[in-house]
Amino acid sequence: MQALLLLLPLLLSIIAMSFVRKEFVKYIALIASVISLVLLIIVNNGSYFITLLSLGGYTLQIATNIAALNLLLLSIVLIIAPLVIFYSFGYMNIRSEQRRFYIEIVAFEAAMLLFAMSYSFITMFIAWEFLSLTSYLLIGFWYNNEVANIAARKAITTVFIGDICILAAMAIMLAISGSLNFTTVFTSLQNAPSAELLVAILLGIAIFTKSAQFPFSEWLPDAMEGPTPVSAFLHSSTMVKAGVFALLILSPIFIQTNLNTMIFYFALITIILATLNALKEKHIKKVIAYSTIQELGLMVLAISGGAVAAGVYFFFAQSFYKVLLFFSSGAVMEATEKTSLDETSGLKTNKLIYITTLFGVLSLAGFIPFDGFFASMGLSSSFSSNLLVYLALNIFGVLTSIYAFRWFFLNGKKSPAAVTVKYLSMPKSIVISMIISAVLTLVASLVFFYFGVFGFNSFQTLSITSLNYFDVLIESILAVIGLLIAYVIYKKSLRIRSSYLIKLINNGILTNEVYLYFVKAIYEFAEGFYIFEEGLSKFLDGVGYMFIDIGKEVRKVSVGNVNSYALILSVGIILLFVFVYMINVV
Repeated sequence: MQALLLLLPLLLSIIAMSFVRKEFVKYIALIASVISLVLLIIVNNGSYFITLLSLGGYTLQIATNIAALNLLLLSIVLIIAPLVIFYSFGYMNIRSEQRRFYIEIVAFEAAMLLFAMSYSFITMFIAWEFLSLTSYLLIGFWYNNEVANIAARKAITTVFIGDICILAAMAIMLAISGSLNFTTVFTSLQNAPSAELLVAILLGIAIFTKSAQFPFSEWLPDAMEGPTPVSAFLHSSTMVKAGVFALLILSPIFIQTNLNTMIFYFALITIILATLNALKEKHIKKVIAYSTIQELGLMVLAISGGAVAAGVYFFFAQSFYKVLLFFSSGAVMEATEKTSLDETSGLKTNKLIYITTLFGVLSLAGFIPFDGFFASMGLSSSFSSNLLVYLALNIFGVLTSIYAFRWFFLNGKKSPAAVTVKYLSMPKSIVISMIISAVLTLVASLVFFYFGVFGFNSFQTLSITSLNYFDVLIESILAVIGLLIAYVIYKKSLRIRSSYLIKLINNGILTNEVYLYFVKAIYEFAEGFYIFEEGLSKFLDGVGYMFIDIGKEVRKVSVGNVNSYALILSVGIILLFVFVYMINVV
């Protein structure tokens, strides 16, 4: 299968890294990742199949597909992976950890590439499971840290819910269609509407766990306990993008069952909670993590709401400024050895880091000419005919600009001399990776005008590749409003007297409290179910003990005397005749 050639350099590098000296491991990982990127140019479009089993009308195949959507995700992963690995040269400076880290990061990349090429549920599930396993290893990479262990277990436990759901869905699909290839399944399910609805619900839950949608979103901020390169890779192009990609690929099932509306509202809840959490959070990486949850919600909202082309471009553009912001977070944490925005500082010291970080912040906030501007504008303009959704998206745009610049201003405080020295002596691999990522935020903005060439505009009637000057003006004004609010509050340290605004900014009511009430309700339900189960268990135990007692009494009759057995048999026959006689009389 030609498509699987992309995996070959990575798989060979994993074997090679197991045997070479530790100082060469990182170079092998980088070279293998670059080779896979080069191979993408020569891989032909088309579908490829390997039959694993064909028996009794059932066919199981490893199937891959290279089309526009697959190429988009493959390109994102293969461009960002070498950047993440190169950035790691300066970040993973403990030699004893390097072999394990680079083997796991390359395996993570390979799993995501296989997922991006999936054309059957067998292929998707294999990649899905390897993504879960490798993400668990990477999130809990520093296993001596108990918090990292808890975060890794939380992530894999949440995703495991989705694993069970997708397995159940596969069993139903195989029983109905006799195959697990996407096209065959989509066609067969149309003739079984009840089964199709159940499959859609199960797949929806699986997608929600992977893409961190409400109520499964809280594992993602906790995953920040992993190394920064892992966070950058996970949030920009791998794990969480897998859920959104699955929603795109499997959209025929959700459209046919009209489940899109439900998904739309869950995405809206996700966006609200994540946005307000980002306004409150002080952990430098968790602010960016909550922004990722918000963006994933926006992608899911766009896809389920029919603005698929806008959602796909958002899917593409978000990758580059997101990896840049995590690179910047890692640089700040490396220099200050702090994780709280109240303690980090000195971003201005290293001008290259400062300017590249500014590129990422401007893109996240939606400033022209960065890719985040075109992503946000394309999304909001796609819903311009729906006033409520359009206004909601614009409000989210202002709030995004506020927390983006809040993050930037708080990191830009004056730092002690020791911290300044660390910024100035930052490893070149970190700085160069940030510069390349900053350039990519501009290159990705140019792709906006050529997005229709790839066929993505065919998903909806509204073209996102042309500029409406009114939309440009609105988007720019909203971004500037957010900047001014953040500047006054966080740069000038203005005291806010309005209690309502304080509650909004400090996340007092509408975020984690809502989630905690939801969790509490689930806990109370589980507690009630436990009480019911315990009562049922005691009842069944009582019935069991009753029969044991009856057995003990009956055993006393078994004395081995034939005359006793004959007497009991005679009495039983007489009673039977009496019973039959009385029935006939009645």
